[in-house]
Amino acid sequence: MKFRQLLDKEEIIIAPAAYDVVSAQIIEKAGFPLAYLSGLGNEASDLGCPDLGLITVTELVRKAGNIVEALKVPVVCDADTGFGGHVNICRTVRLFETVGVSAIHMEDQTFPKRCGAIRGKRMIGAEEFAKRIRTAADARKNEDLAIIARTDSKGDGGIDEVIRRLNLYLENGADMVMTGDLYTFDQYVRLVREVNGPLVACAADPSRFHIQPDFGLEEWKKTGVKMVIYWYLPLFAAMKAVQRAVSSLKQTGSVRQIVEDLFTYKEYGETVDLDKWLKKARE
Repeated sequence: MKFRQLLDKEEIIIAPAAYDVVSAQIIEKAGFPLAYLSGLGNEASDLGCPDLGLITVTELVRKAGNIVEALKVPVVCDADTGFGGHVNICRTVRLFETVGVSAIHMEDQTFPKRCGAIRGKRMIGAEEFAKRIRTAADARKNEDLAIIARTDSKGDGGIDEVIRRLNLYLENGADMVMTGDLYTFDQYVRLVREVNGPLVACAADPSRFHIQPDFGLEEWKKTGVKMVIYWYLPLFAAMKAVQRAVSSLKQTGSVRQIVEDLFTYKEYGETVDLDKWLKKARE
């Protein structure tokens, strides 16, 4: 199913953020209707670096293309600030189109950008970013590619500025809009009411539940947001699991204490479609 069809069909989409191909495969097999490739997750898994705009567009597109190739569900990808000026944005859009990505989101921070959880984010002017969104929308050869415009402007201008920016971006060709900051339930209700297009929200990581609660599915539905990205969940869960596993091996000299926490080889094979590949090898 195409991404736009999915938006029409589903009341709300919950999207854990993949950080590589196998995490995307696990997400798909768990029954989620799309795979989202996180910029933070990609920089950590590819470079071992924080989310500070260090990845290049070709590195990100390579990962996204591998995920598209391995999955049947649509793939949505973080495209940071577009990787340059207007000419660069055109190339960014075309590269993601070429590998079959269904949607990308761009944000209105200055370059180099920062993870939304890091203080010190700086915004470019709303009108200038609106032009960048128009450039991205016009650069498409395939209208199935959705352009999502994200703002991180809550800290600079409050929720009024967020609403102004998101509506401006929709007027300039964005198919959806996204908030990079965290909000209360009532603030999300207001955003949905006053923003003239479907809204993508970021779930809070546990260290920031005091800013934005850990809304359950029914609460998210009541806010009216269209999609919720759990940008931290698969990566942070995997990092904790690996840390526990290797620490246990180091301390005990065996894996007996963690056997129940490990995939079996059978489960690994099911995740990466081993039988399918072996069948191809016999043909």
